Amino acid sequence: MLIKKEVKKIFGVFFIFVIVLFSIYKVSALGIIPAIVEEEFSPGLEKTIIYKITEKDPNKEIKIYAEGELAQYVSFDKQKLIGGGKFSATLKLPEEIKKFGRQRIFIVAEEVIEQDEEVVSTVGTSVTIKGIIDINVPYSGKYLEIFLKSNDVNVGEPVNFELEIVSWGKEDVIAAPKIEIFSLPEQKLIETLQFKEREIKSRETIQLEKTLDTADYNAGNYRAIAILDYGEDEPAKAESDFRIGELVIDIIDYTKQIIIKDFQSFNIEIESKWNDKIDGVYAEVFIFDESKILADFKTSSAELIPWERKNITGFFDTNNFEEGFYNANMTLIYYGKDVGKSASKIVEVEFIKEKPKILLIIVVILAGFVILLLLLIITWILIKKYLKKDGKPKKSKK
Repeated sequence: MLIKKEVKKIFGVFFIFVIVLFSIYKVSALGIIPAIVEEEFSPGLEKTIIYKITEKDPNKEIKIYAEGELAQYVSFDKQKLIGGGKFSATLKLPEEIKKFGRQRIFIVAEEVIEQDEEVVSTVGTSVTIKGIIDINVPYSGKYLEIFLKSNDVNVGEPVNFELEIVSWGKEDVIAAPKIEIFSLPEQKLIETLQFKEREIKSRETIQLEKTLDTADYNAGNYRAIAILDYGEDEPAKAESDFRIGELVIDIIDYTKQIIIKDFQSFNIEIESKWNDKIDGVYAEVFIFDESKILADFKTSSAELIPWERKNITGFFDTNNFEEGFYNANMTLIYYGKDVGKSASKIVEVEFIKEKPKILLIIVVILAGFVILLLLLIITWILIKKYLKKDGKPKKSKK
């Protein structure tokens, strides 16, 4: 019976897996055209959009509906299709929309899953695809929104900034954006990049670029803050952090305690501070006391992508050690852009003897005894509450 149950479980899991794979395949069978429509808001705007739904199964039923904050302003000439086809969505906007900015409506086409009334439960997935209608609603006065992008670099390489400015207001704006560069974590202002003054028209989106020369910058973490003051109470702001790297690998962590028993592992967690791939890194480790080297070994080698953290591991014989603290000299050797470098760090490592298993057994037995004693005490308290003083059961209240 147990074998049959396990076989049924395996078959069930396999069946669900096949269904999921089939449903993933089917996603590509359903399509909607056009995928995105963008409209500028105007009071009482009315527009009809013709959509085409593609579906490989000619008998598949597809229901049509709208989602989003403005979905109530969309009507359809058809509520469903069989095997794909065309339908129209008519957009009738009100005289006013109080919320400004980009308002998104989703035109949804969803495959209908057929249900068998005689089956209690079925496994199935409903494939859904959505078209987008973006309604851009302007602000009554001046309103700017800005977005800032930057990139990580190595020392001496330029940082490229991309600044996007979107005017949501009905009024044109004349302004001069700037980008302030701060060091982290000190938040110390280092430099300001200034853009020329320019006119930003109502409902206009502009893309600006600026380059930061890092020749005089040290490796580290930085923050760029874009500021655009256009005469309102609060200027528009956006920020983006970036890193300036150098060909350095930091030792973040390492094995601090080792059990004295045959061969043991020694792990070193490392982190790249370089914005390029490091082709190879490994460590040479020497563990010694005041008089001599007791163990020396190399760890595994690894490649590091930019800014990656990774563990490298070595193995060594611990039988020469006594309990106590020893020094470990870890030397990292690594290569990047055909340049080889090394870095060393001396740390303290503790060696301990393996705790006897009998001690662990005693601890487990004692813990079990304490738990059993607590259960007995709780049971006794409950019995005392249930029984009367003469030992007879309490009569239940009617």
